[in-house]
Amino acid sequence: MTPNSVSPVLKTPVTIQLDLDFPYTLKAEDFTVTAIGTKDKTYVRFLNVLDVDDAKKTIRCMFGGAWSGFFQMNIRHKTFGLIDTKDMILDVSSRVTSISPKIGSIYGGTMVTITGTNFGT
Repeated sequence: MTPNSVSPVLKTPVTIQLDLDFPYTLKAEDFTVTAIGTKDKTYVRFLNVLDVDDAKKTIRCMFGGAWSGFFQMNIRHKTFGLIDTKDMILDVSSRVTSISPKIGSIYGGTMVTITGTNFGT
């Protein structure tokens, strides 16, 4: 899966590589792709399947954002069923890179700027 980490707030295309010997012709309408929270299995995000490449055996989906955390990817083919994705984990997180100013009034009122990076961008 490329990338294996994405922003929690930005829509990001994700490309999933299937085994090259996948026995069926790839058609976008045959696939359902979901991301399920590893800590909370009830938190499920559905990915929109954008297109497929049968020659390369890839599925390109759009991840629309989610709570931060790790997600187990699930792929279901309408004929083949659930595809093995046990090692396909998507990291949905961001990282604070700086906070300024480093000091301020203990009584409040100090404007604080937080900068960071989103993975997958």
